[in-house]
Amino acid sequence: MYLKFFGLKDNPFKLVFDPAYLFMGRHHEEAAAHLRYAVAEGEGFTVITGERGVGKSTLCRVFAGRLAAEAEAAFISGPVATGKGLLQRIIREFGLRTKGETAKELIDALNEFLMQQRVAGRKVVVFIDDAQALAPEVLEQVRLISNLETTRDKLIQMVLIGEPELMDLLGSRELRQMGQRVSVCYEIGAFTEAETASFIQHRVSLASAGSPVRFEPAAVHRIFQHSGGNPRRINIAGNLVLSAAFKAGQKEVDDGITHAALSEEQQDGRAGAPVATAGRQKRLWAAAAACGVLLAAATAFVALRPAAERPALPAETEASAPPAAVAPEPAEAETPAVAVSVPVPQPAIPVPAPPISKTPAPVRVGPTRMTHSVQVGAYLYLENAQQVAAQLTAKGYPARIFNFADSKGRTWHAVRIGDYPSRQAAQAQADEFSRREQMETVVRPFASF
Repeated sequence: MYLKFFGLKDNPFKLVFDPAYLFMGRHHEEAAAHLRYAVAEGEGFTVITGERGVGKSTLCRVFAGRLAAEAEAAFISGPVATGKGLLQRIIREFGLRTKGETAKELIDALNEFLMQQRVAGRKVVVFIDDAQALAPEVLEQVRLISNLETTRDKLIQMVLIGEPELMDLLGSRELRQMGQRVSVCYEIGAFTEAETASFIQHRVSLASAGSPVRFEPAAVHRIFQHSGGNPRRINIAGNLVLSAAFKAGQKEVDDGITHAALSEEQQDGRAGAPVATAGRQKRLWAAAAACGVLLAAATAFVALRPAAERPALPAETEASAPPAAVAPEPAEAETPAVAVSVPVPQPAIPVPAPPISKTPAPVRVGPTRMTHSVQVGAYLYLENAQQVAAQLTAKGYPARIFNFADSKGRTWHAVRIGDYPSRQAAQAQADEFSRREQMETVVRPFASF
């Protein structure tokens, strides 16, 4: 309708999947890093969550497509009613032939395919979209499929994609065996206002035959407020605003036309409340912390190299910890410490610690050697780590951030809340923290990932 008026060769705000229009915000980059790590390491279940319209399915579709050089990937979307139905969908996606349609015959065909790929040195990854809507029977079939393995390696990796309640489902008693095997997870958050501006510019530039239509900063700000930074809602708003500008004969999008178009949408009941509510943001930082816990920051990229070529990981130094709490460096550390503690920004309004007293960290006396740490997240973006650490600090936990460089020169930021002289002591604190805060943790070696 308005394409010719604005000099567009395509609708910049179309809702259908198109990899050419993929825009990576910081949360999407974090999620992609988690996926790369999971595929490289052959981890158990990987879970990518996010609110509806945040772009999790688009990201995973594009990621699956880019695996062609190293892996066979299948993307399962749409309703799956039964465990057998899931098997049939996977078989069809990989183009396999079966002798029959019984569950055993389907499993046998899949297992034979997996062994062939293993011999050829290729990985096999299955992405399952809208996993929060799967029945427990289907999720149990997912678990059984993931059990296909040799004596040394998993033959298939499963990536579950869904809305945030997927993690609640996997944490239920009925699915506890599956939930315990989730080793990598991440919740994709909404765009910031700056990312919203870049997202709009990115899509309009790709769709334009000439100079792209200009969105004034005030118009972008109003779209951000209206959409909460949710990509799907940004696209819906952008489409409405361009239509309104076309009807008004305006070549540029200003705040007035944007306000009129979005106000009309709200009055018509097509919008609903903005996505980024305070409660949802609170859940987001908690889920992001939980989902980042098992991303081994240094090994995320080092793992892609043969074991003999992997450089030694740097030792960890707690520069910000008080002298009495600094443990001597482990004897086996062969490289000098390079990690630097990053000050954690305090919240503007101090939040009192909860009435339930925290389990105190073990007292480190004399030459006690710390061997393990409780980790709550590892992030590419420092501000993500700072947000999680600040929230934990406000609750009374001794959260600290450490920087580690990977083999490609990228800096990762890990959030840890305590060091202990044994794995058992660290695990006890990790379990208590998870029970109290409903956040996942992982116990890592003290001086490395």
